Amino acid sequence: MSDTPLLEVRNLKVHFPLPGTLLKPKSGGSVKAVDGVSFHLNRGETLGLVGESGCGKSTTGMAVLRMTPVTAGEIHLEGNNITDLKGRSLRTLRRKMQMIYQDPFGALDPRMRVLDIIGEPLKVHNLVSGRKAYRAEVMRLMELVGLLPGMAERYPHEFSGGQRQRIGIARALAARPEVIICDEPVSALDVSIQAQIINLLKDLQEELGLTYLFVAHDLAVVRHICDRVMVMYLGHVVEVADSEELYTNPQHPYTQALLSAIPIPDPRAESRREVDPSIEGEVPSPVNPPSGCPFHPRCKHAMETCRTVAPELKDTTQGHAVSCHLYEPTSAAMPQIRVASMA
Repeated sequence: MSDTPLLEVRNLKVHFPLPGTLLKPKSGGSVKAVDGVSFHLNRGETLGLVGESGCGKSTTGMAVLRMTPVTAGEIHLEGNNITDLKGRSLRTLRRKMQMIYQDPFGALDPRMRVLDIIGEPLKVHNLVSGRKAYRAEVMRLMELVGLLPGMAERYPHEFSGGQRQRIGIARALAARPEVIICDEPVSALDVSIQAQIINLLKDLQEELGLTYLFVAHDLAVVRHICDRVMVMYLGHVVEVADSEELYTNPQHPYTQALLSAIPIPDPRAESRREVDPSIEGEVPSPVNPPSGCPFHPRCKHAMETCRTVAPELKDTTQGHAVSCHLYEPTSAAMPQIRVASMA
């Protein structure tokens, strides 16, 4: 991996304005979907982006792709600021960043044959010339993701969910991207098919040198495929660490609660483990987020400073950063909660 990040996001904010009322048309406020997120993605690695539904994971991925407006902050690809690109420059950029969507059926045009679905990026970006070269490249991509060439003339409804996701992966690869955003690519699939798709993504990364931003809520899947993991809560990053470090030494109370909730296949181990009691209540509304630390209304370790001062994301050990007042030098050591092994 290169020392210079392939992708760097600095203080990204994505706020969606809400409509006002008849009497107060400008008082609608906004949904703070992403509120000051910073991270980097090295070439050839997989960064996991996890958290509860509504925490801003998918919105972050869409903003990186410039598929949703950015309120503030900067996005840098290969050292170039791409935040304000428009028109032809943005279209050229899109070839370097592609997405694999969550819904393998809704993401495919039901009126198009597989040949044209996979081949569309080749036409848009002028990557091949001539019908023969076009078809040969589509056949190569289909073989790469485990689809038979004879399937090229079929339509999406003739495929299973796992096969449709393979079509989506082939379409993303057709543009020869630098970064692929995987937006919960296996959450809509059966468990046995999930393993096949995850293994396919890993094999493709090794073979083609791909770089993934992997958005997911299934922490077991994330541990299997990701090199580093970033935990989000209510539009903020609360913890970042190498995958094994995060799973064996979670530091933020929210991360500890997430890991303690992962089901264990062994019923005896499941019955013996301690469930983290530090999380309670519902996620606050992103329209009116709490002051200070966004997690403090649900955290039993919360102090007075948590209610008024937002903690910064700071390194606690090499490569492990956490956004929590309990890890600041003036704070007492944070009580650790045992997280059952997933092995």
